[in-house]
Amino acid sequence: MKRSFANGFTLIEIIVVIAVIGLTLPVLFSTILTLMRQQVKICRLSQIKREGDYLVNIMKNIIRDNTVTIHTNTPPDDANIICKNVGTSASGTSLYFLDKNKQWFGYLATVNSIASTSANLASPINLTSSKTIVSNFSIYCSRNSIFSPAAILFSFDICHDTGSGICTSIRPEEITSIHYQTRIKLRSY
Repeated sequence: MKRSFANGFTLIEIIVVIAVIGLTLPVLFSTILTLMRQQVKICRLSQIKREGDYLVNIMKNIIRDNTVTIHTNTPPDDANIICKNVGTSASGTSLYFLDKNKQWFGYLATVNSIASTSANLASPINLTSSKTIVSNFSIYCSRNSIFSPAAILFSFDICHDTGSGICTSIRPEEITSIHYQTRIKLRSY
């Protein structure tokens, strides 16, 4: 008598395939999840780096190219002028500058941001988006010699807002922060 074999898989072959799939799927999902977390962190770092670089560049170019005198308060006058003599002025969260056209402008720390203000603006304008938080902003001027121009030094920390107005989170991929510090030598002071 002739035996006929049915085309198909045996029970043991099906169990082995299910076991192999069961072992490889968790490894595959954990790898994909790790890659997604790293991508989120890279995206957030890129955003805060872009905004931090923007802040530094805009402040650096405007201060360096336009400043004639440096002041501690508005309106700028001879009573609140600083950095005329050698030494370092007191640091703070705001300085004001008088430009070539006798118009003042300045930068100051606001809640979670750095704002630009000037005689032409009704209120300060934030220079960062709502997705970032700027903290520890300090700005001051320094002059090493009576024959050298004054220098403006400023620093700040910028981080990604995790949704609660703070930079901390229980998820490590959400925590991104960069410290900026720069020195600007004035062209005409």
